[in-house]
Amino acid sequence: MSTKYSIHPAIGIARVGNSENDFYLAPETAGALPLQCDEWGNQKMADDGKNPSYVESFKNGNSEVKRQAARFKIFVSDDKNPDGRELKIGDTIQGIGSSGKLLDIQWTAYVANKKASWYQFKQLEGEHGYSPTHPLRNPDVTDPDERQKLIIDPGPQTVVGKRAKAEFARGKNPAYAQIFPPPLKPYSIDTLGEIRTNDDHNLIVLGGHGRSGSYKTEFSEPRISAYANNPGWFDDISDGPVTALLVYCDELDQQVRYQAVDDPSWVVVGYPGYAPEIEDMISMDEVINNVAIREFASDTYMYGTGDFDNPSPVPATELQEWRNAAKRYNPDYYPYFYRDIWPILSRPFKMQYVTTAVDGSNQPHNTGFQGNFQEDFLAQPPEGGEDPYGVMRKKIYDALRQPGQENVFAPTNGPDEFQNYKPLMPLLNGDNPLTNTVPSKFLRLTDTMLFIIKQWMEGKFINEKTAGIDTTKLDEAKNPGLTLTKGVLSNGLGGAFNPGAEVAWIIRNRNIYSKAYRINAKASLLPSMQTSSTGTTPGITIYERPGLSLSNAISDGLEPGDLTKYSALPWQADFNECSNQIVDITYEEWNVLYDEPQNGADPGSNQKTYNTLWWPSHRPMQVQLKDFGAPVDWTSGIPQNNGTFYEGDYKMVENWNDLGFIKSGVNNDQVPGFYQQERNDSALGPQTPPYIPAPKKKKK
Repeated sequence: MSTKYSIHPAIGIARVGNSENDFYLAPETAGALPLQCDEWGNQKMADDGKNPSYVESFKNGNSEVKRQAARFKIFVSDDKNPDGRELKIGDTIQGIGSSGKLLDIQWTAYVANKKASWYQFKQLEGEHGYSPTHPLRNPDVTDPDERQKLIIDPGPQTVVGKRAKAEFARGKNPAYAQIFPPPLKPYSIDTLGEIRTNDDHNLIVLGGHGRSGSYKTEFSEPRISAYANNPGWFDDISDGPVTALLVYCDELDQQVRYQAVDDPSWVVVGYPGYAPEIEDMISMDEVINNVAIREFASDTYMYGTGDFDNPSPVPATELQEWRNAAKRYNPDYYPYFYRDIWPILSRPFKMQYVTTAVDGSNQPHNTGFQGNFQEDFLAQPPEGGEDPYGVMRKKIYDALRQPGQENVFAPTNGPDEFQNYKPLMPLLNGDNPLTNTVPSKFLRLTDTMLFIIKQWMEGKFINEKTAGIDTTKLDEAKNPGLTLTKGVLSNGLGGAFNPGAEVAWIIRNRNIYSKAYRINAKASLLPSMQTSSTGTTPGITIYERPGLSLSNAISDGLEPGDLTKYSALPWQADFNECSNQIVDITYEEWNVLYDEPQNGADPGSNQKTYNTLWWPSHRPMQVQLKDFGAPVDWTSGIPQNNGTFYEGDYKMVENWNDLGFIKSGVNNDQVPGFYQQERNDSALGPQTPPYIPAPKKKKK
């Protein structure tokens, strides 16, 4: 096979923090704590010298939130290592017509923020293309040159060697005509972060400091008046490509040469992960994996045209033909219980530490490890024609929302009386519970996740523990670069996208990818192998104004800022409000559930509503303290929006860094769980138990 070099993770996740110097590395496995590191991003080890040292505190001694850095490595696949291995300095590089020892790595990263220049976010409108009448953000800025100034564009930065550093900051890129906002209130933005290299020549990408502000100075400004679109505002969320050139010494003529890395990566800078060990019901990896399987033929044994006995890769030249063909999931595919199934089923158990809603009496199944969610029973496949727990598995599967049921709260004709009138799972908001234009009221699992659970329900699964199988040694698990990518992305949010957390619904659009998991970067952003006429180092592209486009076509490839521009502006507004939502469901069948309006609906209407959560694993609702028995409101001191002034959203702009983080441990009674730490009560006031509404009237 030919030698191939790739950067992993294919998509890295960094996070903002208001600390100038303190940071840690992003977790690289699902539901893990971040990794401790030094000032250059060198990972620290535990006292045993064998295991990583994980984060104990998320803030520094001044109560400032540490930033989360994304770490990028280069992997090589060749005849000796067909599954890939991490590339090291001194390894032999196979270039174009030459080879030699790797001397160094030249990294280039380029992040930007396009939010203020983009279209207004209006739920699912625009996912498949914007109408000519779709409104822009900052519609009063009509001149193209002025709208260009709505992009925060620090320009690309390049580093080479170990312990090198460059900043995406105002005045730190003299070769590029940067664009930064004017002075803002309450916080101006002068940087989108920086890049560094550690002692292994890995790239460390750090984002901004969580600063948001508006340039408007009229009476009552600055103010927030919407959860996603606020004129005059900027924030320092960002995203963009990460590329690399390998610098090696030709073994024949001893000349320094450059080899471009085949697959560039992308970095996304999101807001802090306040509960990193508590996974979302759907992860970003599961969304991207669903795209990879269904659109890029990444697993033709699981999903394909039907020849599952002889699955084979689909060449890129035949991919469109494969997409157009009739396809299906393999009915004889056997997932592994602890690798594929239990991580999905067990997520509601951890969620009880960030919300009290999972204990509701109307849930269709137990959310703990008891009753019909008992692990030992659910993990046991049929054997010898006997399947004592098949009914239990079927009840759980029947409770899941299927494709086409995004707007169904509870079935009235369920598979049995157990499910009738009980809410389908997940009982979380969907991509658009706000309006009846392109509605998607409730969340559902991806098609691939539902297929895996269906196979389990039918008894077609393997308990790898009882079978003595180490799934980490299976062929599909031998690619260390892909394993790293999936581990990182498992800690990102995969729904609902209204607009979402790190990214919005754009992440499930196949057209943003060049191949499975790889964002299609615009060609002009990729490293050049030619020596510039200005005499600069080979591979460094010279960028001149005009830089980033205001409205580039996805088919041309993505630019910096093109993933996060769909997200809320500022991020703190949506983050504050994405707690719970009164969902309007006006379906005729609801009239048999309640004989009068519910949850404050208009008494003169037949409107039925349900108070539904967004994603408490990302934005906690109620949390537990080590020294206090009852759960308390996580955002006590920061109100929800109030009238037209949205004071709570503005306060979140000022006080997001004062909120607590949730970490595994034991409370004062030595009970294990996930407990809040590091909250700044002096800024937010003492926490209070959650408001408990009056009980609903039961059906007569």
